[in-house]
This record gives sequence, structure tokens and C-alpha cells, in this order.
Amino acid sequence: MKRFPLAVITLGLGLGLLAACGSDTPVDPPASAGSTSTTTTTGAAPAGGASSTSVPTGPVRLEAQDVATGLDTVWGLAWDPAGALWWTERGGTLTKQGSRPITIGGVSQQGESGLMGLEFDRDGRIYLMYTTASDNRIVRRESDGSGERVLVDGLRKAAIHDGGRIKLGPDGALYAGTGDASDTSLPQNDSSQNGKILRIDPQSGSTTNFAKGYRNSQGLCFARDGRFFTTEHGPSRGDEINLIRPGANGGWPDETGNGIKNWTPTIAPAGCVVYEADLIPQWKGSLLFVTLKEQDLRRLTFNPDGSVADEEILYDEQWGRLRDVAVGPDGAVYLATSNKDSRGAPKAGDDRIIRLAPAR
Repeated sequence: MKRFPLAVITLGLGLGLLAACGSDTPVDPPASAGSTSTTTTTGAAPAGGASSTSVPTGPVRLEAQDVATGLDTVWGLAWDPAGALWWTERGGTLTKQGSRPITIGGVSQQGESGLMGLEFDRDGRIYLMYTTASDNRIVRRESDGSGERVLVDGLRKAAIHDGGRIKLGPDGALYAGTGDASDTSLPQNDSSQNGKILRIDPQSGSTTNFAKGYRNSQGLCFARDGRFFTTEHGPSRGDEINLIRPGANGGWPDETGNGIKNWTPTIAPAGCVVYEADLIPQWKGSLLFVTLKEQDLRRLTFNPDGSVADEEILYDEQWGRLRDVAVGPDGAVYLATSNKDSRGAPKAGDDRIIRLAPAR
């Protein structure tokens, strides 16, 4: 049974009308957004993330609204410099909201692999991580999705444990989480780029192993103060949230469950983000992440020394498996479901992207 350290009240969600299709051929742009639900959370002020005198406490009422429906295994969410939302679907489509999907040639989906991570730089160039017939690779494309330059290739691929998340850091480098590709000899092998957190020069593609010893990192996120967090899938025990530093060793395969927060039984944590917008001030400074196995959004707050103070479980099993969470330019929180990934139970309208914002 799940424990709810902070009170959560969840009401029902109607289906949205906005649709987009991840197919090999373009489809008409989606129509308008769908219906809503509300959730009330305790919204306690986060310790260590923001001053208690500037962050309000007490309940926060959030409204959930479908942004896009009819998708297939959404993997990554990101916004371009103009403020437009883009997403990837694992089968191989890249979509800008309101536009026709772009098919990424050469994507090979098998098991957990396919088109995964998505990121933009300040010039609007697009970074993707995806699986081909022979490897996992990280590429850069132009702002309209055209052209492609391979930055990193030759990463071992597998039907499971492909990692896949990419994120630009405050230092301007591109970071990527790679899985062990079901080979436990790779994470501690310094000559391999599997089971690592990679640091990549986005111009030249020059790559170093920033940290090693990871089984399957599916979330990377930075706080404004430079803290670098990852989510990590353990085996039958020891899922983790990690605070990553240069040269860190996560310990896999010899160790698991040694993060700043750990879970046994496992919950399968995926995408993460540190909430530093103003729209939901009760969440400022919190680490938000989503789970696949437990099908919820979680919020961690921190003590002044950086340790985890508390955990809040939100939207438990309301939308099924959740793959990514991101904060938009509007300060709203966006979630991506993953119910068509062969492990979920798709409902009408799945997969979907959902926007959470204060109720009007």
C-alpha cells in the first residue's frame, strides 16, 4: 500500500479533444484543448529550495487539462526558444504543437528503445537521442527539424535499459543518461559509454564520462543553483534519486539504493524537473518526478542541508504510466503518459500530454 505523507485529494478527469497522431505520414494539426479536473494538495513550503518568508503555505488547487491526446508512448517534452511545445514519441515522430509530426528517419523501436530524449538550445537547435538498427545515438538538428549531425554514436542498445534522457546543463554542455543495455560489466568499464552520465560538447560532439555506475537513468534535471539530479531504475529494489557530481560512481552493479532518496519496492522513476517558476509558489524549489510502475507524480522537498525533507504523492493511478514531467514557459507543469509502451493499459484518448496549473 502506498503511503501519502501529505494529504492529497484527487477528482476525476474528462477526456480532451485535442488530438495528434504519431504516424509515418503527416496529419492535420490538433484542434482545441480538452476538459479539466482539479486537485488540492497541501503545498507546504519547500525547505532549502526557497525562503519560507517568500513561499506561501497552505492548500493549492490545481486544474488538469489535456494538451494533446491520441499519441503513442510520449517520451520527451521540451519548449523551443519561441515558447512552442514539442514532444517525441518512441516510434519515431517529433511534433511541434499545432504542426504536423516529423518522422525521424532511421529510428528502430524495440522494447524500451526508440526515439527518446529531446532538448533545445538557445538558438533553437534540436537535440535527440534515439535507437537505430545498430546503436543508440545523440544527434543535433536544425530548428525546423531538418538536417542531422551525429554527436555521439556507438552506444550499446538493447530491448531494455537504454537510458535516453538528455538535458543541457547550466555550463552549456549536453548531458545524457545511458543504460547498461542489460550488460552489468559496462557501467564500471571506463572504456564504455554505457551505464554512464555523459557530458557532451554540443558543437563538436566531444564526449566524456561525467559519472559512472548507473543501471538505467531515465530522468536528468538541474536546479537553478547548479544541483544535478537523476532518477535511476534499480532491479527488484533500490530505485534512486541521485545528486550527481563530476566523477561520481553510482555503484551499479555492486550497489543499489544509495541515492539521496530510495524506494523498495521499486516505483520506476522517470522524467524529473526542479520547479522554480512562480505560477505555483507552494512548489517552488521542489523536485518533481513521475513514475511508470506506480503511475503518479511525486514532489520532494529539501532540508537546508540538501537532504530530502518530505515526499508528496499526487494523481495516484489517475492517468496510468507517466514518462516525463516538464515546466513550461508559462510556469505550468506538463505530464506525458506512457500507456502504449506495451506495459500499460491504454484508455480512450491515450497517450496524452496534460497541463497542471492553478484552478481559475
